[in-house]
Amino acid sequence: MTWSWSIPVSIAPGSALRIPPLVAARLRVVIPTFRDWNAARVTIDSLLACRPAPAEIVLVSDNNSRSAPAWTCRYPIDLVATGENRGPAFARNVGVALQTERSIDWLLFTDTGCERDSGFLRVLSKHSHAQPRSCVAIAAPVRGVVVSPTATPINHYMTEEGILQPPMQGGRPQAIVTANAAVNLAAFKAVGGFDTSFRFAAAEDLDLGLRLLRLGGVSWAPDAVVWHRFRESMRDFRKRFQRYGTGNAHLEARWRLSGMRPAPFRSSDPRLQQFADAQVIAMQRGYDRYRSASKYPPDAGEISA
Repeated sequence: MTWSWSIPVSIAPGSALRIPPLVAARLRVVIPTFRDWNAARVTIDSLLACRPAPAEIVLVSDNNSRSAPAWTCRYPIDLVATGENRGPAFARNVGVALQTERSIDWLLFTDTGCERDSGFLRVLSKHSHAQPRSCVAIAAPVRGVVVSPTATPINHYMTEEGILQPPMQGGRPQAIVTANAAVNLAAFKAVGGFDTSFRFAAAEDLDLGLRLLRLGGVSWAPDAVVWHRFRESMRDFRKRFQRYGTGNAHLEARWRLSGMRPAPFRSSDPRLQQFADAQVIAMQRGYDRYRSASKYPPDAGEISA
């Protein structure tokens, strides 16, 4: 895997939170959905098959309409609606803020179209129990659903290059990726949740991860894998990475960083170089468009590292 990267900032934790270990009976899963109800159902079916199962599953409709498919009424989930499309950062904050009668210590963030083995939460809990009590979040792998390199080349590329793995520094995650990340609830509240100035599905999780590092460690759980079925569409591929480039630029502005414009790189598999080149071009386009916008840098205030 050659697309390894890090965010150009170093953060020393300055809090003394003592974090309880993650247990499924005190875990809430938060899933935002925008026009992808079928993929949301895939994710929820996978979570309900986990043994142990999570205490709560909160599905947040980030759609303009409050209507939802009939199956959502039959599932043991909490469905909440934002009432309009506000972006995944806002939607996840709504999901976390939902008041229920259960005692919750940890949050699990995941996306629609993500699946996991039935033992996923057991693995995640075991990992959490082995960490220092200063561990405020857990990042874990996201892989594509690969039938074969030729039948599913985009899923193969996303897996081989570890595209949805968090940036690393010194062998440890600098942030989280919300397709597969657990965050302690007290720590989440202490940093103010997701920054809703990230209106798009890109880099809002990196921003949260950086702020969590101020409180404690983010650990890496390599065996708690999630599989994400990426569309085998170059149009979707380019749109995804243009969005990621926009997210990089917004993160750069919010944290007063530099050097977040992606540079060309060599794929770990020469047969996949076309995807690496397309990724960089799309990310640069999103980054450059954001930088040239009239409201750059964003007027919501910046977060100093």
